[in-house]
Amino acid sequence: MLEVNFRIKVFYHAAKSLSFTKTSRELFISQPAVSKHIQELESLVGHALFLRNGNRLQLTEAGKTLMEAASTISKQYELLDYRLGLLNDKLKGNLVIGASTTLSQYILPQLIAKFTEENPLVNIKLYNGNTAHVTKWLFEQKIALGFVEGLAEDKSLKYTKILDDQLIFIARSKHPIFQQQELSIDDFSKQEFVFREPGSGTNDIVFQRFKEIGIDAKHLINRVEMSSSESIKKYIQYKDSIGILSKFAVKEEIESGKLAEIMNDKWAIARNLYLVHLHGEVSDLPKQFLRFLNRELKNFHNK
Repeated sequence: MLEVNFRIKVFYHAAKSLSFTKTSRELFISQPAVSKHIQELESLVGHALFLRNGNRLQLTEAGKTLMEAASTISKQYELLDYRLGLLNDKLKGNLVIGASTTLSQYILPQLIAKFTEENPLVNIKLYNGNTAHVTKWLFEQKIALGFVEGLAEDKSLKYTKILDDQLIFIARSKHPIFQQQELSIDDFSKQEFVFREPGSGTNDIVFQRFKEIGIDAKHLINRVEMSSSESIKKYIQYKDSIGILSKFAVKEEIESGKLAEIMNDKWAIARNLYLVHLHGEVSDLPKQFLRFLNRELKNFHNK
């Protein structure tokens, strides 16, 4: 694989993250080594590249100028590497994507595993965050592609539906709610819920559905918020509380009997899972990955 001059690469990562610590982790080198490369580069260009205020970093004017060039250089090297690979009928390069919880934990891992098995010269980095995080990463150009659940509202981004999902109400099998023959909205409103954190696409669509069926989410009992589906699943196994999660997230727990679905067709919450990216045509390696996804997702519901 073709590589940018390593000092430029170190600077590029440091300038993006404004953290020598994060840069050392991303490049698998020590923090003193990061500092050494930056100092050597500053000596070569004859200007300080960062202002250091305690543990905080800020780019100088020279740093901003070099960052623009380093960004262009890095992209051109990746493009060249990708196109040279195509000459040998092989995909090569680095792909960085971001996804919200359901997609990053329960859908994308198995798809990425198959893609990298078919294309062993491709490196993929997957960032996990909520919908707000993924949107932010796209605007910062930290990721090439995003995958989110929830409502597609930001007109400055392009959304494409890739899967249908359903949010279901779940609780541990011993929850008293399963002893009731029929649940009214009033009965339901008296239960304790555990929700995702603010900024979650799941919350947006759940609260919208609550509003449609006459439930004010502000009046529900909610003592706990958690930032992952895994945490919510573990919590409700030990507490008489209700979680609302993707059917993909709880498939194994329901099949094993650890959790049970609270069935009520009137409260069903359907949602879409989306590919999201900046406007404009997706090209090169991201485009090849999307072609692969389109092929594989046709049969995903049957797995």
